[in-house]
Amino acid sequence: MTDLNLVGESYAHSLVSAGKVDKTSPWSFDSADGNALLGKGGDDWDNYSKHHLGLDRSANDKTKARFKYPFAKADKVYRSGLVAAKQRAAQQNDAAVEKAAAALLELIDKPKSASGYDRKAVTFEFKFSGGDTGSFEGYGSVFNNEDAYRDVMLPGAFTKTLADYKSRGKMPKMLLNHGSMGGGLFGSSDPMADLPIGKWTDMSEDSHGLHTKGQLINLDTERGKTIHGAMKEGQLDGLSIGYTATGFTRGAKDNEPRRKIHEVKLWEVSPVTFPANDQAMVSSVKSMAGQITTVRQFEDFLRDVGGFSHFAAKSIAQKGFRAVESESDARLDAFMASLRDAKQATA
Repeated sequence: MTDLNLVGESYAHSLVSAGKVDKTSPWSFDSADGNALLGKGGDDWDNYSKHHLGLDRSANDKTKARFKYPFAKADKVYRSGLVAAKQRAAQQNDAAVEKAAAALLELIDKPKSASGYDRKAVTFEFKFSGGDTGSFEGYGSVFNNEDAYRDVMLPGAFTKTLADYKSRGKMPKMLLNHGSMGGGLFGSSDPMADLPIGKWTDMSEDSHGLHTKGQLINLDTERGKTIHGAMKEGQLDGLSIGYTATGFTRGAKDNEPRRKIHEVKLWEVSPVTFPANDQAMVSSVKSMAGQITTVRQFEDFLRDVGGFSHFAAKSIAQKGFRAVESESDARLDAFMASLRDAKQATA
């Protein structure tokens, strides 16, 4: 029996939410595709895992036999791949995988909401208060930064919507992975998908972006403990806003952002597993840089904070940044800029 791979399911939802879907191409997945996912070093098992919906716990760890039902390659979901996974899972009586594939197909095929509901995510440092109260703070959105959807959020975009919430004595909801709107770690069909995991206690704009303070709830339950633990360990490390863009300017040229957004209606703010934006990493750089004393720790730092592949992180740590031609100049420049900003902020 093959279990549902929650990491793969969540990654699939993040790709669908980002519009990274091939709806027409036929599906194939051979040994060359698998080797490509493992990277030049042949051992990027985290990347290999997240492209599969199934997990065979009877197989040895870090082997291809452990991962079943591939659905994506080159960081793109294939609709035909999900169809194949759903059909094979049904034949093998792997009900959890079949259900997850069906939910993803439904998400891909359903008409786009007329409300224009959008998501925008950033990686950020969860800064918890003292003790285990579940109180934390961080940025839900960063200004003047083009995200994976080629949108740029401008300063002042949240002014009106935050004033509206304040006048009503309310706050946007705190969901996990956008609840049923985003698929979520627990699956879009889960009856608890839209049950808030906490409450936001404060939101405000500053020069950097949308600053949030929140409080997790139900920490005495298994679900609450799981979410709290994942955040404290840095595995649930993104924050994403669900919103409707009510005021924006469209880019007129290919090299311009798709939209420059100057006003939104904010619906909810979610901790997420796979954030869509690579740029907001300065706070994480600041928190981890001082802990690095070995080459191995530097490799982990480059992979976990910088987002580099296992092979790239190893090569950079040993030979320097320009030793890795496979990484884009944009990623290198963004990461180096974050290092410089962190150094300046702590100077």
